[in-house]
Amino acid sequence: MINLHSPFLRVELDPDRGGEFRSISAGGANLLAWHEWDSPLSVDDGPRYGSTELDWLSRYHAGWQVLFPNAGAESVIDGVPVAFHGETSLARLTVLSVEDASCTLRAVARLPLELTRTVRLATDRAALYVEETVTCVGARPVQFIWGHHPTFPAVAGSRIDLPGAPAVEVEPASTGPLAAVAGTWPHVARRDGGTEDLRLVPADDQVRLTYQTGLTEGWVALRPPTGDEGQALGLAWDLEAFPHLWVWLQNADPGFPWYGRARMLGLEPQRSWPFDGLAPARDRGQAFTLEPGESVSSWITLTAFPGTDAPVTGITREGVVTTG
Repeated sequence: MINLHSPFLRVELDPDRGGEFRSISAGGANLLAWHEWDSPLSVDDGPRYGSTELDWLSRYHAGWQVLFPNAGAESVIDGVPVAFHGETSLARLTVLSVEDASCTLRAVARLPLELTRTVRLATDRAALYVEETVTCVGARPVQFIWGHHPTFPAVAGSRIDLPGAPAVEVEPASTGPLAAVAGTWPHVARRDGGTEDLRLVPADDQVRLTYQTGLTEGWVALRPPTGDEGQALGLAWDLEAFPHLWVWLQNADPGFPWYGRARMLGLEPQRSWPFDGLAPARDRGQAFTLEPGESVSSWITLTAFPGTDAPVTGITREGVVTTG
């Protein structure tokens, strides 16, 4: 385990599980959702489940993963199976360097791609910076998709802020009470004929996934419920690399591997949508293409700040939050 610390944040990440963030704290509780269950049996400790999705879920405890070179359903690319959410998301990485407030890790994929990740903590605020570079190490062009999968406790009444009024698409396979029709943030149609305000985290048991597209800026904020002065958090990211935001609500799903034990919210900057994986994303023109020896870089920032009833109006790459 790698433990980083600054005067403002403490971070724990696991290089043997894709550099997965297990804990990020700003002097209090873990800002990330995390569950220390030992059931279901992990694929690490028993036979495979028969699909890379079930294998991945058997190892999943929440936290924050980087999804590479795939996000969503498994795909086959040039005869090579590319795993659900990308095989490097929970793979063993090479540790290139570790200091008190930073580390650099290297991952390789089944495709001829390598991913270098540098994690740094700010010295002047409660901000975490992730800077990543993907390089094509093969002798022909390679395509891939890329995303981040951070999850946070789904506290009922918490508020989500986004820039502008992006288009919203509801994942038909995971609608919860929503109608499977397009809408505009923050209000979308419900199956019962009403409307849902996506800015508010609901209290009822439901599982849903929405895709926010056409973002004008790359940031999202999660503030505690009205009147709660607890910790708020925000993400800012490279909109060119990750033009879409998946919002995944997982409230007490009774199925595998949750068994009714999890209540979490995923705020996921992503390269593509929907959830159907690399091959369809490539066909839609959503994938990155790298020529031999070519690289592409991106960044994402997490920042923590005191809870406020004023909506967030912006978050910079440095983690500076504005409200209004």
